[in-house]
Amino acid sequence: MEVDVDRMISRADAIERCLLQRLTDHPVLQRVASLTRTELVALLLQRRFISMIFTPVYDMGIDALSDADALGLAREIVREEYPQGRPSHREDLVDDLMSLGATRSQVLACKPTAETIATVNESLELMAEATTADGDVRVLAMLRLWGEVVVSVEYGVFWSAMKPLFEASDKASSFYFEHYSHDGCEQLATASTRTHSGRLGVCLRDLLSSGSAVDAFEDVETRIVDSRLRFYDQFVET
Repeated sequence: MEVDVDRMISRADAIERCLLQRLTDHPVLQRVASLTRTELVALLLQRRFISMIFTPVYDMGIDALSDADALGLAREIVREEYPQGRPSHREDLVDDLMSLGATRSQVLACKPTAETIATVNESLELMAEATTADGDVRVLAMLRLWGEVVVSVEYGVFWSAMKPLFEASDKASSFYFEHYSHDGCEQLATASTRTHSGRLGVCLRDLLSSGSAVDAFEDVETRIVDSRLRFYDQFVET
């Protein structure tokens, strides 16, 4: 039985590697380093609207989780978004955007495009579907990939363009670099307690003991990546 579980986890890790490769192969992410400051800021202003639903998506998952350890972890992650005595992560995001060249009025006046609204709606719908499924596999897969892994992968790609802009502004990144470095993707097989994705992965891998569980995992993760690819399609040069 243990060998079968190991095989299921290995299969899940292979699925995820392929999906993340599809994401980073998107033409927009492939040319991030060559984006102008204006182009980069325009993209990040739209990406901000996805970040703004982090807490609602997590709250939906919290309402559905049945495993006590996973539930406690999800609650902890949400609380970290609003640390006591210091700015929230959403405020840190705005500060970083301003360090990259956006003005506060530009941030506040920005409206989500139809494509961005579709991505936001798809994310909420996908979590809503996950909460009605039997067991925690779909919810944990959503929290881990949508909320942690994809974020780290995206911001890791963006950092190549962001780093010189932060250096020029003489300000440190309080949002993008922190999420890139601290939410890093850990394989399920070797998931640890060092990162959010790792801790969620520990909870998730215990549930991937059957082909049907891995199928559910693959379905959720594929739909997350497909949705995010459609988000980036709006920035493809025509």
